[in-house]
Amino acid sequence: MFDERLALLGGALDAMYEVISFSEGSEPDWERMAHVFLPDARLTRITPEAVDSYDLASFRTMASEMLEKGVYTAFHEAEVARKADVCGAVAHVLSAYETKTRPGATTCLSRGVNSVQLLWDRGRWRVLSLFWDETPDGQKVDVAATFANGVRHGQR
Repeated sequence: MFDERLALLGGALDAMYEVISFSEGSEPDWERMAHVFLPDARLTRITPEAVDSYDLASFRTMASEMLEKGVYTAFHEAEVARKADVCGAVAHVLSAYETKTRPGATTCLSRGVNSVQLLWDRGRWRVLSLFWDETPDGQKVDVAATFANGVRHGQR
């Protein structure tokens, strides 16, 4: 049972990145996001100016306003490295990411680290909390130093 949970963790993280990514002329997959995230999930953005925290509805409002203003016309975020700790029904993942305008783009818009807390809920992992911090000026995340221990897990 535990190995099954660990195997499904990668799929849950892939789904999280998929629902927030979108191509030119579209937007995040709001409907699917409601299945990937728990209803009371929190999304927190850390910037040098502030820490902004959202529930799913206020995150959608913020993202929609950015789309309307043309801040983003396309957005693709992908994981480049991961460190996961799993114990029973709880998982914590540090996930280094790169953001681009499309999957094959050679230029990054930004890089950073997502801290993701997931809960095993009725046979699947769901995101309870996501907070992220971009590296200054898109600097590369030192994956070797940040994720040196790889995947660790414990059992009940």
